[in-house]
Amino acid sequence: MNRRRLIAALATGSTAALAGCGYAYGGGDVRRTAFAGGTSVFMAGWSAHATTDDRLVFAESGDSPFEGERTAVDVVDRDAEVRWSFRHGERSVGMAPGPSAERVYLRELGGVAAVAPGDGTEDTGGTGDGGETDDADGTDDSGRMDGMESGPSPQPDAPEWRASLADVTAEPVDGDGSDEGDPEPDGPETGKPIAADARGAYVAVDAEVVAIREGGVAWTVDPSESVGPSEPVEALWGGGSDGPDGVVAAAGDGVVALAPDGSVRWRYGAETRPTLTVDGDLVLCRDGDAVVALSRPNGEEAWRTEVGGGGFPPRVTGDRVAVANRGQVRVLDRSSGEPLWRISEIPPRDRYRSLVVDGSRVYYVDRDGEAVAVDADGRVWTRELELSGGAVVDGWIDDEAVGFAFDSGEFVWLQRHDEDPGLL
Repeated sequence: MNRRRLIAALATGSTAALAGCGYAYGGGDVRRTAFAGGTSVFMAGWSAHATTDDRLVFAESGDSPFEGERTAVDVVDRDAEVRWSFRHGERSVGMAPGPSAERVYLRELGGVAAVAPGDGTEDTGGTGDGGETDDADGTDDSGRMDGMESGPSPQPDAPEWRASLADVTAEPVDGDGSDEGDPEPDGPETGKPIAADARGAYVAVDAEVVAIREGGVAWTVDPSESVGPSEPVEALWGGGSDGPDGVVAAAGDGVVALAPDGSVRWRYGAETRPTLTVDGDLVLCRDGDAVVALSRPNGEEAWRTEVGGGGFPPRVTGDRVAVANRGQVRVLDRSSGEPLWRISEIPPRDRYRSLVVDGSRVYYVDRDGEAVAVDADGRVWTRELELSGGAVVDGWIDDEAVGFAFDSGEFVWLQRHDEDPGLL
């Protein structure tokens, strides 16, 4: 039994003893902690994360003293179980999961690679490498940090396919022996836009969107209507499991939705440079002082709500939309945009991505590692978390708990509301 499993067992035993005496969780109490995936092997380089359905994808690329140049991909569910893992033998600068993360696309310098469960990385419904899970507290010992204890994988896994972008970009192909265009060795690498749907991947190359299908370039489209030089494509969003296939692209002050064949479904011209969230069949766009909900299939405006300028992209939890700016959070109804309530207790330094909303509260983790619940009257509870560090990459409602996952691979679940006192 390793040290972490021993500590987890002792902590779980204490919790079980309390539960046997009628212990009832209070708001903010830690229900469970676990470890899975994360970005902690490569000390420098590029890393990314994404959520699709109820699965999180952690990707990290760099030069490991154990493995050399690699990209590590871990697909984890929200119960902190590793579904599958992959060790790609090249460096990457972008990542996008397909629906349910059954395939993950890696943007390389000069190309795209598709990786998926295969020999030794099957989707087993549990830990991806045969590691055991502590059923008592959900702690998973198959993460890459623990995997180092028994030695790294000596050989990279083989991707399903790799597609070259040599005909559409001047980027050097990774591994061609040239240092031109390589990321700065002393700084973090900058990710390049990439998205995916059920049909394949989409990458941004300057002002164009390039579709990749089964190892080759299917089409290249400039989504701009400008007669002059086109704005570079800054971001891409894929189809997801509950939205139409295709890709949404943001370039300058415009938003363009492309069908899987490259045809333009619709365009939206914003008053200011928009920030977006694509959620199923809706595109939620911060445009000036408003949040605008556009139909993903046809671009029709579903609703528009004034919320004030500035701030980050909207955050969606179920049927609620949280909009943060200038220390305030406005909570809207997803279907109508109707303002439901407002909170003025969110600090400007908060990591916006951690905002989780239920019917009456907002939950978040601040930069000091404190988990906080706030309602319209102010703070309800605060809990200082024992973390090794890292930013929140996902947050969700899990029955009576609120869950957070961190890019370090740590997961924590906290009680949302006080339970009725048990009998002692």
